[in-house]
Amino acid sequence: MKAFIRAVVGGFLCMAVSSCDKPLSQFLDKAPGVDVTENTVFSSRAQLETFITGTYRIGIHSIFSYNDANLIPTSRTFCINAPITDEAECEVTFMHPEQWNAGNITASTALVANEDYRYYIRWTAIRNCNIILERLNDVPDADEAYKSQVTGEMKFIRALNYAEMLKRYGGVPIIDRRFQLTDDFKVKRNTVEDVVNFIVKDCNDAVEKLPASYPSNLRGRATKTAAQMLKARTLLYAASPLFNAATPYMSLGNEADNKLICYGNQDNNRWQLAADAAKAAIDMAPAGNFSLITDKGVDKNYKFAWEQNDNAEIVLAEKVYAARSRTQFPWYGFQPSSIINAWGGVSVIHNFVRKYEKKDGTPQTWPGGNDLLKKYAELDPRFAQTVGYTTSSYNRDVPLLETFQGGRHAADCDGGAWLKKLMPDALGATSSAVPNAIVFRVAEAYLNYAEALNEAQGPVQAAHDAVNIIRGRSGMPKLPTNLTKEQFRERVRNERDIELAFEDHRLWDIRRWKIAENEGVMQGPMYGLRITRITGNTDFAYQPYVFENRTFLPRMYLHPFLNTEVYKGYLVQNPGY
Repeated sequence: MKAFIRAVVGGFLCMAVSSCDKPLSQFLDKAPGVDVTENTVFSSRAQLETFITGTYRIGIHSIFSYNDANLIPTSRTFCINAPITDEAECEVTFMHPEQWNAGNITASTALVANEDYRYYIRWTAIRNCNIILERLNDVPDADEAYKSQVTGEMKFIRALNYAEMLKRYGGVPIIDRRFQLTDDFKVKRNTVEDVVNFIVKDCNDAVEKLPASYPSNLRGRATKTAAQMLKARTLLYAASPLFNAATPYMSLGNEADNKLICYGNQDNNRWQLAADAAKAAIDMAPAGNFSLITDKGVDKNYKFAWEQNDNAEIVLAEKVYAARSRTQFPWYGFQPSSIINAWGGVSVIHNFVRKYEKKDGTPQTWPGGNDLLKKYAELDPRFAQTVGYTTSSYNRDVPLLETFQGGRHAADCDGGAWLKKLMPDALGATSSAVPNAIVFRVAEAYLNYAEALNEAQGPVQAAHDAVNIIRGRSGMPKLPTNLTKEQFRERVRNERDIELAFEDHRLWDIRRWKIAENEGVMQGPMYGLRITRITGNTDFAYQPYVFENRTFLPRMYLHPFLNTEVYKGYLVQNPGY
């Protein structure tokens, strides 16, 4: 936690947004110059807005990876998290997923190499929020309505950063004020329960103070629905087996320390709290003009929801970057090298493809055979909107993918298909596209509600309805009405896998459910398809094969803190490191 001490003691970071791509800054006055002091920042609403923009930049995370030294001078990552899980394989061996897949996660490894590339700026974002909350009343031209809104925004950003740390580390030090040089900087970890309660309180305050919506040129700022969705997600994680447990996944040796990584008791009412929060988010969404996309057709609704920037389904997206060419990050990090001379690509593996049901809601079978395209055509319409498979269109430059043996796009494609989701059709060799870095979208609220309600009450009608509305807008049939609680759990989990695929949910779902050790999840064989042409036939032969065996160690259910900070004696390390 060296970065934590630097941040709570240090001065302002990101007073102004850097000169590259800054859509949030469109509503700001000119950034202050090098002579800016803290008093300058709080001398006017215009100056404060610039500082708020910098706080959004470092305080709102992205589902994408960026090689951006302006944003994170000491730490960068190059690949999304999907290849850590059973969603994908990263086809470049030096990227961070490979360390996870080998179980090579240690407390001596720089955290940025292991996944948490925002570690070095998260504490600074929290400090910025605390400073603004402390000095907001000093801004002479800020009226009460504006101050209330800013208070809500800062509490939301602070809560979001704590939620990101909770899911990675468990309990962390709670810092709700600006530190002075005379303070003791060696702050011990708070319990999981403390951190959850802190996040929930900030979210409640934010919901009360934030507006339901903003003018279109201010998209990217926190709303009531965003704060409520953060509360719901936090309570869902808190209710899940990783944290909602009498004993932790690995013991720290005593009851007090174990509460740093779990509650120390199992309480089913935590699921009801999560369900209530998710339902409140669903009910709140229309007032902010947020809603599910249902009017584009069953074969396009899903893609529109994740591809089209600022569509009605997106409650909050990170807005740091304007249009980026395909040779810039994030696009450069997961395009196949056979399509563009990029860093390798993200291959969708067969472990994930097997999760897709057929259009009639029954499981697909994959024994191997000569009917691959027929198999693909039978799948849930979301498959074709997510996965670039052989003979499908990848983008405007590649209307026909060839991932069969000897095909133009088969090199390094271990899974047998390429990731297409997240890559907008507008992106091409001569065109750029704005990343749609979704933080919250309405579909998640429905799935959070269904999961939590089932755990609290069983597969009641309201839980079915929440899942079925997501399935229905993509043309999938309703779930059977006779499912047991356990069967419904598996179906709603699979629905999350499909609907929220590649949006940086799977890694955290796997861990909070404590299923990472299950074969084929983060442990054991990972499958691809070996695809071959058939002479005289327009279909293709396929054969599943194991391209990799991965290792997951129980300690990996939570991230380690750096030993360089643990050795100072104030920070309890997570177990197994």
